[in-house]
Amino acid sequence: MSSTILNLLDRRFSTRSISTKTLDSATVHELAKAAGLAPSCFNKQPWRFLFLQSDDALRKGRDILKGGNRDWAVRAPLLVLGISRKEDDCVLPDGRAYHQFDLGLSVMNLMLAATERGLVARPMAGFSSKEARTAFNLEDGQEPLILLAIGYPDEDESHLPDNYKGMGDKPRERKPVEEIVTFL
Repeated sequence: MSSTILNLLDRRFSTRSISTKTLDSATVHELAKAAGLAPSCFNKQPWRFLFLQSDDALRKGRDILKGGNRDWAVRAPLLVLGISRKEDDCVLPDGRAYHQFDLGLSVMNLMLAATERGLVARPMAGFSSKEARTAFNLEDGQEPLILLAIGYPDEDESHLPDNYKGMGDKPRERKPVEEIVTFL
């Protein structure tokens, strides 16, 4: 790949082996800025993020994790809760809503900014949105859709359960372009 953006996209990975090393505030602010630079329908910017980095906020974020995510994401020095605001939606005459799509664009910006800095930004659906609403006093219409574990990759996987060890060594599998795109 010769393109800078394609190289960045190709480098992006989501290992579960994350170091506990704290992120400096300048890096955290750059990630937040990247999230805010995403495009959105009619510039509504329906996303909101909670960057959980204090001990109390991280505890609350870790408490809402479900399933296997509890086994590894608790080490991340930064958890980010992505929230979509329905009140800022861009509803078109045919009924299509965009607030969730726009949040996804913003999350990808954040993930690419993390990748560019050598960080892991692993998105997770495995959390309780109901518990997130309560823990973080979310308002009606604020929809917690994604939780990201962000930190430096950790080569030492000894902290991972056996079923997660070595997963980062496997090449990423992607469907061929011909399977996902029709050129007309």
